[in-house]
Amino acid sequence: MSGIDVLNIAKDSLLSHQTAINLTGTNIANANTPGYSRQRAAFSTLVESVEIAGIERIYDQFLGVQINEQANDLGDSEAKKDALGRIEMTFNETDGGGINELLNKFWGAWEDLSANPSGQAERQTLVSVSQSLTSLFRSYSDELLSAQDDANARIPVLVDQVNDYASDIADINARILQAGTDDKDDPGLNSLRDKRANVLSELAELVDFHYVKDSKDSISVFLSNGMPLVEGGETWELDVVTENHAENPSFYDVVFEDATDVVINSSITKGKLAAFLEVRDTTAKGYMDSLDALAAALVEKVNDQHKLGYDMNQNLGEDFFVFDIVPEVEEARYMKVSAAIIADINKIAASETVNGDGGNAVSMNTIKDELTMDDGKSTFSSYYSSLVAQVGQDVAYVNRSFDHHTNLMSQLTNRREGISGVSIDEEMMNLIRYQTGYNASARLFGAAQELGDTLMNLVR
Repeated sequence: MSGIDVLNIAKDSLLSHQTAINLTGTNIANANTPGYSRQRAAFSTLVESVEIAGIERIYDQFLGVQINEQANDLGDSEAKKDALGRIEMTFNETDGGGINELLNKFWGAWEDLSANPSGQAERQTLVSVSQSLTSLFRSYSDELLSAQDDANARIPVLVDQVNDYASDIADINARILQAGTDDKDDPGLNSLRDKRANVLSELAELVDFHYVKDSKDSISVFLSNGMPLVEGGETWELDVVTENHAENPSFYDVVFEDATDVVINSSITKGKLAAFLEVRDTTAKGYMDSLDALAAALVEKVNDQHKLGYDMNQNLGEDFFVFDIVPEVEEARYMKVSAAIIADINKIAASETVNGDGGNAVSMNTIKDELTMDDGKSTFSSYYSSLVAQVGQDVAYVNRSFDHHTNLMSQLTNRREGISGVSIDEEMMNLIRYQTGYNASARLFGAAQELGDTLMNLVR
């Protein structure tokens, strides 16, 4: 081996250990950087030299997929928890003052009136309780509409975020492709891969997807219906439209920007975007449909019975409740006491005959025990209690789901940190090892140089 060979060996060893030292410094500097995957210099011991074969990114791809799946589930349950928590407050009747309590007061007011059919105080109490009841129906309906509107308002914001993340992924793909596959172990490219993995996790919170990686380390992202969001450096942006929604013309539907006539709501099945679509179109709407059904049945039953009786003027009763909209829509948000009844309480038809008895008020009071709802399976009160119980069950479920996925995400994140995270102690040990190797290489370089000088002096 010549002196020149020894100098080259020393030089390569110096450069390799210097690279390892710099890489260790990078790891230490990013110890608290979220999503950073530590890098490791892989030394290749040759016959006559020590060189770095490559820079390894310590990353478990399978674990990354699991984290994305949990981010998807966690985003879904978090959004539902937020939306249903508001609805739960609306139907919270633990402190009284809810629809069930006012229904009982409503039936009780008819019972009191039956004992004193001509009593002005009893009639006024009935009107007052009835107004409070209809006001609460309208209030609950408005709260559900507000919950739908709030969920609807989140949709275009989330769609913009999806587009931003897709654009970021495409940009990273382009930068990786531009660098070429020959530099796959470059620390800068590893940082780009970490950034892309983080963006994928952020995207997973919003929408469900799957992705594939090609031989050039570029990834393509697809929605669950197979439509692409990202392919290489290209993106297909989502958009929202309103004219296609069947239930409400102000509600947003999700489409692709270049295919606005094809609604893809049903293809978005998890994540925050899917959660708000479900709350708006299924959950809150289901509660509202139940509330509307209760209001419609109550109005119909009370009005039918009221029209069988006679008022203080010996006239047949008219509608007691109305839906205050033209043309009439039987929805809770329009339910009111008849203006004619409010203006003249003597028009309350409490009598079964023209003789001023309280027979019709007695019949009205018995309605509370009739199996009117659920195809003859439930009373008004039990039907409403089932609705409240359903809200409570749904809230409890999403709370459990949120806690469950939060715990799983924490466990997976800890596992990732155990594999890819930076240990300061370990890095300091590596630093000492690399510095020792660097010093040894420097001594070899010095010895080779001294040997060369000695040989040159002998030649002279």
